[in-house]
Amino acid sequence: MPKYLKIILLLTVFVFSILLALKFWNKESYAEKALHLLNSKFGKETVTNGSDTHSMNQTELLKLYYLQHKQALIAEDNAKKTLEKNLLLRMLQYADSLGLDSKDYHEKYLKNFESHLNNPNYSYEENLVQTEVVFADAAISFLFDVAYGKDIPELEYNGIKPFIDSARITNALQQVISTKQWHNVLDTLEPKIPEYVKLKNYYNYLRIYIENNPQIDTLKCTAENNSIVTKKLFALQFATENTTQDSTFYNALIQFQTSIGIVPSGKLDKRTLEELNTPLSFRVQQLKQSLNCWRWTGRVAEKKFILVNIPAATLRIVQRDSTSEINMRVIVGKEQTRTPIFTAYISKIVTYPYWFPTYNIASKEILPKVKKDISYLAKNDFAVLDKKGNEVDPASINWQNISPRNLPYTFRQGTGCDNSLGVMKFDLNSPFSIYLHDTNRRDLFTKNDRHLSHGCVRLEKPFLLASILLGDSVNTAYLNECLKNEKPRDIKLPQKFPVLLFYLTADINQQGKLQFFKDVYKKI
Repeated sequence: MPKYLKIILLLTVFVFSILLALKFWNKESYAEKALHLLNSKFGKETVTNGSDTHSMNQTELLKLYYLQHKQALIAEDNAKKTLEKNLLLRMLQYADSLGLDSKDYHEKYLKNFESHLNNPNYSYEENLVQTEVVFADAAISFLFDVAYGKDIPELEYNGIKPFIDSARITNALQQVISTKQWHNVLDTLEPKIPEYVKLKNYYNYLRIYIENNPQIDTLKCTAENNSIVTKKLFALQFATENTTQDSTFYNALIQFQTSIGIVPSGKLDKRTLEELNTPLSFRVQQLKQSLNCWRWTGRVAEKKFILVNIPAATLRIVQRDSTSEINMRVIVGKEQTRTPIFTAYISKIVTYPYWFPTYNIASKEILPKVKKDISYLAKNDFAVLDKKGNEVDPASINWQNISPRNLPYTFRQGTGCDNSLGVMKFDLNSPFSIYLHDTNRRDLFTKNDRHLSHGCVRLEKPFLLASILLGDSVNTAYLNECLKNEKPRDIKLPQKFPVLLFYLTADINQQGKLQFFKDVYKKI
């Protein structure tokens, strides 16, 4: 066969293949085309529409949705009219009512979609598949965030195994499209934890109040003008609009002071006025952040977990869909030595634990005291260990030659009730030298400001927590003996227990009341 005929034949086959591929592409459903787009490098990263570039939020969930349900959000017949656009837009506009941000769900693209359709230079058919993908990504990302919350930027370590039920989210999207009852679908995804429900009610009341009274943030409370103070107290639901009588005003002020951790005096002192003049829009942001933290707890597989709220300096055991089992005061890290925001498991409890101060504590706090007076070690029951863990006679060391940068020794505090960890420690699997523990300074729990530790969490009721985790196997009599130099004992939990150390500046207290807490670490 002549060479030119071979070339013509090859070109014919090539063109035919292209036409055949196009034919099959056109026969594919929008769902299949969307899946192809998502599987391409282009689809994994972004979808571009004119000058707008949209990063995909939930590519893997979208793939799972199309593989499972093989249904697009855009119907194949008369697509312009049957696009489930209005349904999805109404659902996504509801984001603000849940403390989520509608702008996070391709808001710009969705709002511009109608204008694109009216643009004579816009090719609807060419952009149909990526329109499908953007709408689907917006919907499925929103449903995911309702169920599992957005990632927490402040989270320094996540030591728990996240439990994400992908099928739950893809099925939810399918239900939204098939039933059109998106409110009912969202209700199945949202947490039922009482704290979350009450926070959401407070959030929506305050959000709507500000929308209807935009001047409220500019009003300044003074000790001379009770009417403006009353407006702020009413906005925060501590007073009625007719709170004018002295006794009623006094009681409303007492409730407000209690809610923000001020010793209730019923007087408009400087601190109270500062809190009243905190913009209500800032209070809304505090509530939004707390709502997201509670939604994030949906990632915890266990039905019970410990929640330590760092700004509140409190601990509770949360039982999903029910009231918290216990509440107690804790002592957490001061601003200079912060308690990290992280999650972990308790796998064991140590009775009569040793305390090994961290290098920072040893070099910056203990060493200067030892150099000044070597008897400090004996008075506080500290042994000195070398690098191999062997005890060294403190008198044999020339402490004046030891510097904070060159400390070749470790300090170990003996066991007993005078130990800084008390008689019980709850170990956590984390990269930090942070754990929950008893304390030898129980007098500090009476303080309102309990941000006093080096970062660990001191427990007001360690025996109560241990009894919940271990049942009746806790020998409290043995622990109350405060035995001196008793060796530590490990008690393994029947199953590891999740602990969340979170940063909520707005929360619901044990009495079911809203509280705001000082932003001690300046994170908001």
